[in-house]
Order: sequence, then C-alpha cells, then structure tokens
Amino acid sequence: MYKNFSKVYDKFMEVCDYDQWVEILEKNINKYIKKPKKILDLGCGTGEVLKRISNKYDCSGLDLSEQMLKRANEKLKNVKLFLGDMREFNTLEKYDVVFSFFDTVNHLTSLEDLLDTLNSVKNVLEPGGIYMFDVVDRNFMNKMFPNGVFADVREDFSVIWEHEIDLEASLDIIEATYFIQNKENNYEKYEEYYEKKIFTKEEIEKAIEMSGLKKECILKDTQLAGERNFYILKKL
Repeated sequence: MYKNFSKVYDKFMEVCDYDQWVEILEKNINKYIKKPKKILDLGCGTGEVLKRISNKYDCSGLDLSEQMLKRANEKLKNVKLFLGDMREFNTLEKYDVVFSFFDTVNHLTSLEDLLDTLNSVKNVLEPGGIYMFDVVDRNFMNKMFPNGVFADVREDFSVIWEHEIDLEASLDIIEATYFIQNKENNYEKYEEYYEKKIFTKEEIEKAIEMSGLKKECILKDTQLAGERNFYILKKL
C-alpha cells in the first residue's frame, strides 16, 4: 500500500498542520495517563507526528509500507520503526499509548480486521494504557469526492483519485493516478488502488466491546482535516 504515494506524500501533506494533531494527542495523553513513557504510532507513515514528539517520549512506529518507513527513517533519530500489519503485530514491547491518525483505521476493510487490530493493540498496551484513533464517515467521503473525483494539481506533481462505492462489498474503492516530475523535468505516471471502509458507529462500538477495551470517549473534530471522530479506548 502507498508504494507510489510515498514518493509525494510529504509534499501532498504540506497543507497539514501536524502541530494541531500533536496538540490533540498530548491533550488526551495528559488527561488519561499520569506519566506516559512509551508510545507507538500505529500506521506512522513518513513519521511526521513522531518527529514532533520523539524528544518527549520513548517512541516507536509501525507501518505496512516499506517505502513510507524508509522515508520515516531518514528523518527520525532514536525511534524504533517496525514493518508490519496493524491487524496482527507484536513488537515485543509494551506501550502506555498507541495511536492511529489520519483515518488509518478506515483502511481496514472488515469488522473482523477492526477487531483483530483492537486485540493486537490490547496485547501491547500496559494496563491503564490508551489507544486513540480517528475515523471519517460517509459525509466526509462525499465532500472529498464530488462527482467521484479528487484532484490536486501542483507544479511538480499531480494527484487524481477516482472514487466509487462497491455496495456488495460495502467498501470505498479509490483508483489513484500520480504524475510526478523527474530530474529531466518530464512526468512519470504511477497508479495504485486502495480500499477503505466507512464503519458505522455501531460497528465500531461492537468491535470495542468484543475486544474488552473500554471506550473512554468519542471526540468530534471539524478543524483538523474535515469532520472526523476520535475514539479513546483504555485497557483495564
């Protein structure tokens, strides 16, 4: 996943205010954990959030994309990075906080995948530790893909995402095309295919209940990047 998107990911995300994401993370860390030490970014991408908190905590990151991790490794010091699947992972370490940002959880494509992820997180959390993640809903997707297309055209690259809903599979399908300028000032074309699932509140709460984690709260945010819900779960 994101083999080609990794080539332009940091430029694509230049409009993102990572400091605001860190602010909401630390606000809730301080609310639920007295003296947090170890933190895992589950779905860490190129490591921009980790870069902003690694001087305060003992941080680790895990991602499914080898290319994303390669870029993260170039910018991070003293941060352990793991290549793995969030549905089934074990870093052999325990954490006070695990978080998954930027609707990473929406890339899970079934209720079973979500439950597997929650169980894996539970296994690596310290008692009293928290898992924080955000998800987007159908309204977010409709706004992002008016007429089924999202396009971002810049000087040295262009991103075109074509979106459709597979009603039978209950999945959102995104066919991505990237045009990236090379050293010869020509453009190279890359294509990728993504699947996302828009979980209902009921589906998420069912998976939480089955995992044995405790739902502390749901936070609705409209400022960071469209409307999204943050879930905060605790291991008892």
